[in-house]
Amino acid sequence: MLHTINKFLVKINSLDGFLHWTIQRLTALSILLSIFIIFFSDSLHFFILLSFFLVFHITVGIRTLIDDYIHDDVLFLTSTTFLRIIAIFLFKTIFIVFLC
Repeated sequence: MLHTINKFLVKINSLDGFLHWTIQRLTALSILLSIFIIFFSDSLHFFILLSFFLVFHITVGIRTLIDDYIHDDVLFLTSTTFLRIIAIFLFKTIFIVFLC
């Protein structure tokens, strides 16, 4: 599963700016929809989905900031590596806490 998540994050990170913008807006809408559904139904499934959407939305947003503002190659590589490690850790934690 970690390999799949990492592969997915690498693919997302290699996309152009418009697609990043579109993904950010779609995940934001998904977060709002999940919050609305949780508010009226108290569903744990949508809370888990909300957690995954939040981590993904934050990861893509921080990666965009790293791409735009960090120009040093070593610092860029270090930042993206730590971001991937943190994202994988958060996805794994959500999976373990809520689904196992």
